[in-house]
Amino acid sequence: MNEIEYEEFYLKYRQIAKSYAYGILEDWYLADDISQEVLYKMYTIRNDLDLENEKMLYALIRRAAVNKALDYKKKSSTKHEFSCHDDETASVLDRRIHVNAEDQILRQEENKFMHMILERFRAEQPINYEILIQTKFMNVPVETVAEEFGLTKSGVNNRIYKAKRWLKEEYEKTYE
Repeated sequence: MNEIEYEEFYLKYRQIAKSYAYGILEDWYLADDISQEVLYKMYTIRNDLDLENEKMLYALIRRAAVNKALDYKKKSSTKHEFSCHDDETASVLDRRIHVNAEDQILRQEENKFMHMILERFRAEQPINYEILIQTKFMNVPVETVAEEFGLTKSGVNNRIYKAKRWLKEEYEKTYE
C-alpha cells in the first residue's frame, strides 16, 4: 500500500472508527484518538490486509475501534483521584456505608441470573443479541446497524422489539 492508497483508506474508514468509538466513549476528541490508533494499527499490518474485501475491512475496523474504546473506558474508570479540602466533605466520604448483607446477596444473585439470561440469549439469537447491544448499549445509529446486517431500519427495530420481549419473558419466568 503506497501513501496515496493509504490516504484514501484513511479518509474512507476514519469516520467509521470514530463513530463507533464515540458510541462508547461519548467524547469526540477521545473517539478521534481511538480512530487514529486503530488506523495506525491497520497501517502497520497493511501487507496482510485484503484491501479489495471492503466488508472484511469494515468489520475489522469496527471491532478494533469498539475494543479499543472499551479498553480505554475500563482503564480510565480506575484512575480517578479525589481530594478533600474541607472537613465536612472528608467526613461524608469517611462515613462507612451500612449495607444489609441479605440485600447484597440477593442483588448479586439477581446479577448472576441476568448474566445467565444474556448468555442464553446470545447463544440462541446471536444476530438479535448483536443488534440489541450495538443499538442500545453502544449507541450505534439504527441506520448503520441496518446497513451492516443488510436489513431495513424497520427490520432492525423489529428485532430490537423481539429481543426486549424475549428478555422480559425470560426474566418474568423466574421472578413470578
